[in-house]
This record gives sequence, structure tokens and C-alpha cells, in this order.
Amino acid sequence: MLAQTPMRFFDPRSDAAPLFAEADLKPRFFAHLLGTLAPAWDITADPSSLRVPLLIAHGRHDYTVPYALWEGVVPTLPDATLHLCEQSGHQPFFEEPERFASVVTDWMSRQR
Repeated sequence: MLAQTPMRFFDPRSDAAPLFAEADLKPRFFAHLLGTLAPAWDITADPSSLRVPLLIAHGRHDYTVPYALWEGVVPTLPDATLHLCEQSGHQPFFEEPERFASVVTDWMSRQR
């Protein structure tokens, strides 16, 4: 995970070690999640089953899961909003906490 820091943060020199200091990593779990479950997952398979609004807050500088992967997907979802965080990578809630909180609370205030 730490070796991927330059791909996951707006500032490639970020020190991600404190974020994972207390983590209890489960390699077998992640291998199953990312190797078995995730490849077959398709959020557009049954969009009518999505009964709640979705906020997708994504970092422009996330090179592990690029925001471009959402192109063409968001319009197919019944009530989805994509917000691109300009100064973030994979963790906009960490890199831009005030902006992220503002985006979430503004989005929530517009929901029915």
C-alpha cells in the first residue's frame, strides 16, 4: 500500500504511513475482494435497484482508480452525482477534509 502512495495522493511525496499505523490488514480478505468479487461487480447491471441517491466524490489525481472510469456510468444511474475533488487522489476525505465535508453537506441538503 505504501509503495502506491504516489498513485494515491495529490502530493506524491505524502507520507501515508500514519494512515495505516493501526491497521489490521487482512491480505486474504483483500485478495478475495479485489481478485474475486470486484472484477464481476457492475453498478449498472440493475440501476433500478438503486433506491437512494448516490454521491460519488472522486479525486482528480487518483491513479489507482481513475475518475475517468465513471465517464458514461453516472448518467446511467437513477440519482447519482459525481463530484471531482481537484486537489485529491484516492482519499479526498483525507486530502481535502474541509472541502469534502462541504461537498457532502451541500449534497445532503439538496436531497429529498
